[in-house]
Amino acid sequence: MPALPRTTLERTLRRGRQRGSGLDGNYYQLAYGPGEPRVVRTDLAPVAQGGERAPASLLRLAHLTDPQITDVQSPGRFEFLDGVRGLPGASVFVPATRPQEALAVHAMAAMLDTINRIPPAAETGAPLSLFLSTGDNIDNAQLNELQWFLTLLSGGSITPNSGGPGYQGVQAPDWEPGPYWRPDPGPDPFKDRWGFPASPGLLTEALKPLSPPGLAIPWLSCFGNHDGLVLGMAVPTPGYERVLGGNRKPARLPGGADPVALAEAFLARPELLLSGGALPVTRDTDRVTVGRRAFVEAYLAAPGAPAGHGYTRWNAEHETAYGVHDIGGAVPLRVLLLDTTNLDGFYEGSIGLRQSRWLEERLREVHSGHVDADGRWVATGAGDRLVVLASHHGLATMVNDRKQPEGLEDDHPRLTAAAVRALLHRFPNVVLWLNGHRHVNDVQARPDPAGRTGGFWEVSTSAIADWPCQARLVELVADGAGGLTVLCTMLDADTPADPGEASGEGRLAALHRELAANYPYGGMDSGSGGSPADRNVALALRAPFGL
Repeated sequence: MPALPRTTLERTLRRGRQRGSGLDGNYYQLAYGPGEPRVVRTDLAPVAQGGERAPASLLRLAHLTDPQITDVQSPGRFEFLDGVRGLPGASVFVPATRPQEALAVHAMAAMLDTINRIPPAAETGAPLSLFLSTGDNIDNAQLNELQWFLTLLSGGSITPNSGGPGYQGVQAPDWEPGPYWRPDPGPDPFKDRWGFPASPGLLTEALKPLSPPGLAIPWLSCFGNHDGLVLGMAVPTPGYERVLGGNRKPARLPGGADPVALAEAFLARPELLLSGGALPVTRDTDRVTVGRRAFVEAYLAAPGAPAGHGYTRWNAEHETAYGVHDIGGAVPLRVLLLDTTNLDGFYEGSIGLRQSRWLEERLREVHSGHVDADGRWVATGAGDRLVVLASHHGLATMVNDRKQPEGLEDDHPRLTAAAVRALLHRFPNVVLWLNGHRHVNDVQARPDPAGRTGGFWEVSTSAIADWPCQARLVELVADGAGGLTVLCTMLDADTPADPGEASGEGRLAALHRELAANYPYGGMDSGSGGSPADRNVALALRAPFGL
């Protein structure tokens, strides 16, 4: 029986010994170091004192986001765009590839295994009762990527290989020169500039079948921009689909093409940047893009609880990806899944007017009273529930009001951050908003500027795809003194810090994390881990009704 996983309250990952050196920097191993204590945050309320009752757990869940499960051999990817990194205006296109992305399935499998083995909470004794992913579950909106992701959660057998029997892609030694790490021996920019190691045979090992057991607890998931858009930003068109389903993988920009100048046109016609030189790959019929309906249909068919994983037949029929999950108990809760992806293009978020009306109605249903649109307090007679929101984008990135005739979005006009925040502040039972997208740990208090409600905490979690490759344990606790506390605890996958101390799939997961830590454009020095006040925290709230 393996030992129970330890959270970052007990141990954290730090930079270890130097393993390689390059012209522009060094490559380091990871090592486990001391744990990190909780930071108590009282931005919204003081910590309640002197309660007569013991603290009681209301909900304990695992939050994970942005695993970006990737078909690394897909003809529909734009890895060559990493070559324009650093040019003015090119930031919208990068990263288009990462050294660790062939190991994304293994990183996700290791984290899910860790979550399955998490012991009851030290403070309350509560077990995990729910898993929540806040989107960008896949990288390039492809059906085969979605099938792999759902098998990771549901259990079964995955062969994370597409096309032919062997690896065909940019990390192969015989591919065209480019800004890629190549695991096989031989020079490449990552070895030369940053001391990345060689790992012979890695790509062959990464494509082998694996059999994840699936999650042992109920799970929900949101729809992110990479779940529905090409490169997380462009509309899939018939021209793009022909490239995606073909047997030629573009390897460089079209001659004379300026991607920055074409950035706006790319959002509506991504195939414009896929007409350059190409290399042969094996065609795969599962390389087709996934829209909202196919996304929801796949969740409705996935085994496990709850049925539909947050979605219903109504979502499929109306091509929507927002839903409700109610949780009973002495203090009932409502989890609301929002769809913040604008299918008219671009990677930032918003919600449509129809969704905002749906959201307002779902909030009214679980409030005995709220503030109406004119600022008046309205008693409803409804029973109270605490409300937890989940979405891919958070307030900082809800800026996308794009409307294009070539797009696929039919919910307009779009509501951006100010309007969404104003709506939520009318409903006092909204206490927590979980999201991802920015690949950074960040916790923000969102007080109501008018002081009518107590405000809510917005908790963004870093990506599995990038350093620090963490999930977050989140627990709502009635503190026994009339207050509410949100306990957040960062979680590393329970694999050795040094890949050399692991074997099989565990070694690949550990290597994924080590590569991510050393990625020069997003590793340990990028700030994506956040500050201590964004990681292990106790977030105080005034309870919006008697708990």
